[in-house]
Amino acid sequence: MIVVRRLFQTFPTTGVVQGSRHFHRWLAPTLKTLNNRRKKMGPQEPSPRNTFAEWNYDAELYAFGQRLQEDFDKDALKQALLDQSFIQEQEHQQQEVGIEPGLEIQDNSKMSLEGDRLIQLYVEQYLSSTLPKLPKKYIRNIKAHLVNDEMLAYISKDLGMRDLIQRANYPVEEAVLARSFKSVIQALALSSGEDRACALVRDLVVSQLVGRDLTPFCTPDDPLEELKNHLKANGQEAPEPRLISVIGKNTILASYDVGMYSSKVMIGRGFGESADMAQSMACCDALWRAWDVGTKRKPLPFKLELLPLAKFAASTASP
Repeated sequence: MIVVRRLFQTFPTTGVVQGSRHFHRWLAPTLKTLNNRRKKMGPQEPSPRNTFAEWNYDAELYAFGQRLQEDFDKDALKQALLDQSFIQEQEHQQQEVGIEPGLEIQDNSKMSLEGDRLIQLYVEQYLSSTLPKLPKKYIRNIKAHLVNDEMLAYISKDLGMRDLIQRANYPVEEAVLARSFKSVIQALALSSGEDRACALVRDLVVSQLVGRDLTPFCTPDDPLEELKNHLKANGQEAPEPRLISVIGKNTILASYDVGMYSSKVMIGRGFGESADMAQSMACCDALWRAWDVGTKRKPLPFKLELLPLAKFAASTASP
């Protein structure tokens, strides 16, 4: 009895289980087996977000509008995110069960065309206003970079539209993402007006130029001839290249420094592995300085008061 009492004093039964670390011998072999089975099955296709149990499409649409801080008309936004393939799939399912297909809903095909026109006009107007010295052909190059399907699909993904688009196949293709983004812009124009839609295009599309080097879009095929025409049009003397310095001549690390002058004033400077290459770069540098698209250009302004798109379209269409 005394021994039992001493044991209770040494190991008190307080009812509290001390935490301890246990290693299960079956855990590692089980995880290895599951991993091997997963490898044999191959890569699994991504599951659409709308197949999850907690998915609420109306709530997701509301959250989408709140992320953009825009007030969308619910029906217009649903139509903007409705692809034609989804309607075709629903009609096919109705035919399989013997129901005559008669869905009275419209896809986003027409809205995407109208949204594309709005985006094209606004981007061209913005670039023409912020880069007035840049020739039209180079403005078209920058615009083409901003409004192509790859760029619009990239923006669409960042906005979380991939899971909101109603489409038969998943994952959503790049062209469908771009088309849906154009439709969303048009849906906003129908819901809150053209000004709000243009502001959204500015914030999402034009803002992709922030910190971007514009010189690759403004590089002429024949820089010297382009520079001659530019100086002649502005009443300046023809360009005159001058070799400023050369380092490592007749070696694989040669570097030529050429300056481009007009009326004894340096208007451009370029470097290259040969004199011809340095001269071409000097001509490009002179043109970029004249067009205000070089590395020292001012940041793009985002608080511009532009003309309504209808007036801008009329002004560009007139001869």
